[in-house]
Amino acid sequence: MSEDTRQSTVDELLALDDDESSDEAESAGVFADKELLEVDNIPGSDRIVGRDDHITFLAKNLREMRRSGAAGVDNVLEWGETGTGKTLTARHVCERLESVTADTDDPIASVYLNPDPQSSCTSAWREIATQVNTKADTDINVPFSGLSAEHYRKKKLWPTVEEHFSGGLVVVIDEIDKFPEINEILYTLSRTKSKDGVEVPVTTIGISNDLDFRGDIESRVQSTLQPEHRTFTPYTTDQLVAILGNRRDAFRAGALADETIETTAELAAEEHGDARRAVQLLRKAGDLAEEQGDEQVTPQHVRDADELVEVEIAMNLVKGTPLAGKLLLFAICRLSRNNPDKEWFRTSEIHDVYQTLSRDTETEPKSYNRALDALNKHVTTGLLESRKQAGGDNGMFRTFSLQGDVGHTREGLINSTPELATLYGQ
Repeated sequence: MSEDTRQSTVDELLALDDDESSDEAESAGVFADKELLEVDNIPGSDRIVGRDDHITFLAKNLREMRRSGAAGVDNVLEWGETGTGKTLTARHVCERLESVTADTDDPIASVYLNPDPQSSCTSAWREIATQVNTKADTDINVPFSGLSAEHYRKKKLWPTVEEHFSGGLVVVIDEIDKFPEINEILYTLSRTKSKDGVEVPVTTIGISNDLDFRGDIESRVQSTLQPEHRTFTPYTTDQLVAILGNRRDAFRAGALADETIETTAELAAEEHGDARRAVQLLRKAGDLAEEQGDEQVTPQHVRDADELVEVEIAMNLVKGTPLAGKLLLFAICRLSRNNPDKEWFRTSEIHDVYQTLSRDTETEPKSYNRALDALNKHVTTGLLESRKQAGGDNGMFRTFSLQGDVGHTREGLINSTPELATLYGQ
């Protein structure tokens, strides 16, 4: 295809016919307001299902910031499986708190962090300072690098909080189990008055999918943080039906066939009642219907989308992972496919297959210890599980197990890795 032909084809796809009105263009397809199905969308109270007790607790707790300052409010740690409403509850209540206090003498700000395994205390304080100054609309420059954590706090953050948000600051930290320096950040947040001389209330809400992570929070942090623990249970099928029903207006009238929402809820309920996955699945089903030129989203679209969503999730999890890390995951996928009755694999087994893959993709393999470090990072992100096992005369050794579906993870790796796509012709 020539450059001119390719250009004209793209232009034709983007153009409207002369007799097409903007209203007609907006009504095309199955969606009416696709934003309602975005994962990061924070719905109004009338769209939140089955979390009234958690919302009420958090609202009453944060109200104490207005009544008695830091002395009357609890720090909170929320625990539960992915997609059980932890982040939704925290962000919804914080959003309403900001709105309610915005025009008062003591406004309150909230910030939201979702750190990754490479995050540090310095990067966390930089992000908090950036969000606070953005909300206050100051002209304070928060540089991306070059400052210490203490400088970000004392020079870039707290002066803005005290001037613009005298009611206090709420810091929401998602996936705290994936933050290598979480103990230090929680400790500092719980001692802002003694460490930094901050007089306004500062409250922390930590969120984790890993209930076992409680044991990794140091005793000194537990002592100063003194958190209130809240456990979120998975959504039931009926609750998922209600959640999706509350987003029905994301679609045009009549665009959802009978049983489409029920089918979506049933599939999501099989994945520990994950509401986030349910919404993502319904959106993907709508995308499929539009791609196929169908006027309705049917249960079959949902079933077809189920496979695609799993691959999409795998691709998102490995996004940004260095090639060596992807090849190590692919090595475990190969071991799992070739050994269907075996779940756990030794580091040495994985490294042997990884070296073969490195040669196949014409890349220099990492050493055994570097490979072990990369595998441990995948444990942090939840892609792998790790445990130590006794090896008789060989002592202790570490094994790893893939947490997602082998086929979906493998396909996600191929789709997101040019070297693997070239190797396997996809």
